Amino acid sequence: MLAAARAFNLNSIKTRLVLFFLLFGVIPALCLMGVYFAFKGSIETAFRAPVKDTAAAIGDVIDRNLFERYGDVQAFGLNAAAWAPENWRNPAAGNMLVAAKNGYMTNYGIYRLMLFVDQQGNVLAVNNIDPKGKPLDTSAVYSMTFADASWFKKAMAGEFLEGKEGFTGTVVEQPATSSVVAGLYNDDGFTIAFAAPVKNAAGERIGVWVNFADFGLVEEIVATFYKSLAARGLEQAEITILDPEGRVLVDYDPVVNGADYKRNPEIIGKLNLVEKGVAAAVAAVKGGSGVMLATHARKKVEQAAGFTHMVGA
Repeated sequence: MLAAARAFNLNSIKTRLVLFFLLFGVIPALCLMGVYFAFKGSIETAFRAPVKDTAAAIGDVIDRNLFERYGDVQAFGLNAAAWAPENWRNPAAGNMLVAAKNGYMTNYGIYRLMLFVDQQGNVLAVNNIDPKGKPLDTSAVYSMTFADASWFKKAMAGEFLEGKEGFTGTVVEQPATSSVVAGLYNDDGFTIAFAAPVKNAAGERIGVWVNFADFGLVEEIVATFYKSLAARGLEQAEITILDPEGRVLVDYDPVVNGADYKRNPEIIGKLNLVEKGVAAAVAAVKGGSGVMLATHARKKVEQAAGFTHMVGA
């Protein structure tokens, strides 16, 4: 009887202790759960807002950088060396027009090719050094014609990308592979063409100047923003830039693609997230801006996606 009573009392103490700890563990958890559901909307908004803000900030920085390129091509065409016929089709070392182009190449460091063509699309002048000042054999370019190039036709027709408050005068093409740039540098030639008509001192149109900007300019901006996110503990973040139809132009995901970003020719300019039904991509292409949960087209996981539609600086 004594042994049985002791066993019973011991079990009773254990039971009470278990119940005690359960109560003091479950009750706070239930309270926290109640608080979460009560403020669920506010909590989600607080966590998602930075994602939206980051998307808007990236778009703004890219816009402002491209805005500078919009004005460059018009300014370069104002160089009087471009108006002198003796500088046309003359690749000699002392040519002031070629020297000016070379100076622009090294001073700006973001252009890969600068062409000046006549009103028929025939080449009048081209740089012969690269952005780092190294010789670039462009002699074969003088025999080319760009009469069928989209940037040339638009510049001749005055079909410019119109800016705010009447800002105009430059054709801006979507990022694309330039076969000429690719041939000169032996790479994918992925660039953005900025073109503008050139007029002489009398105001007469004499040709078109076009600058091919390295798309790496945009990729470097994206990389800088990613590093900022990673420093805040968001290493899993991805940054994607789309063209107006929803095709991927930048696919920045270091976790999957590695720390050194390289364009994937199977993705860039080909994978269309709108066609894949990615909700954030669809909303952005339609002109929207915000944040939402969207399913990743390839990973098939749900992510918080901040997005913005770039409208130009």
